[in-house]
Amino acid sequence: MHRPRYLRCLLLAPVLVGLVFAAAGCGGSENDLMIKKFFMASGAGDTVTLGNIATVSFDPNRDGRAQNVSFVSETPEQTRVLKIKELDKAFKDAQAVASDVSKQMKEFQDKNAEAISRVLKIEQSGKGKPTGHDAEVQKTWTGWRDKSSVAEKALSEARMALSTERRVADLSLPDKDATAFDATEATKEVTVTANVLTPDKQSVKKTLVLTLQRVVLNEGGGKPPIEGKWMITGLKEAAAAK
Repeated sequence: MHRPRYLRCLLLAPVLVGLVFAAAGCGGSENDLMIKKFFMASGAGDTVTLGNIATVSFDPNRDGRAQNVSFVSETPEQTRVLKIKELDKAFKDAQAVASDVSKQMKEFQDKNAEAISRVLKIEQSGKGKPTGHDAEVQKTWTGWRDKSSVAEKALSEARMALSTERRVADLSLPDKDATAFDATEATKEVTVTANVLTPDKQSVKKTLVLTLQRVVLNEGGGKPPIEGKWMITGLKEAAAAK
């Protein structure tokens, strides 16, 4: 059956497009598009795009501009179980302790406001020592200040530990509360080559290693896991890789 030439071209177009994409993906990484977008956004100073896909950048004023980015290799994924639930509980426990100490400390302060004021003035002047009832107030008030300092330090450390543990989860799955799930973090490295135009206008071919991470959440009960998006969280030259 004879088909007009324009019709044959239309029929072939989807096949050709499919072959182009298949060839582009062959031997590459599933993250090729994101990586190229990363370098383009870095070069253009597109912080909005970078914020959606990376925690690092390839600063054109410091690192140069990467062009002709080509895939070299990719490491197998390494996974670790995140302790987000445990650290969230520790943080909430620390919050409760700090809140209780603060409440009791304020109650003591309200009952002994005048004596505490006198004690503080003596402490600030560095002259003499409180006597009688004021000395007892100073001893108790010092105890509360120490307890408050310990509680606040523990709260700060618990907050930092939780924030560090859930960092990638919040980036990878910004619409999910990771504390409600069992979470696993996946990490892999993708090596690429690029022609880098340095800030002093020199063209240098470099091999770069990008660290990619994402988090998978499991709700249990037979429900499918929730896979987060990959984020670029690290970047270094291959020569600097250890």
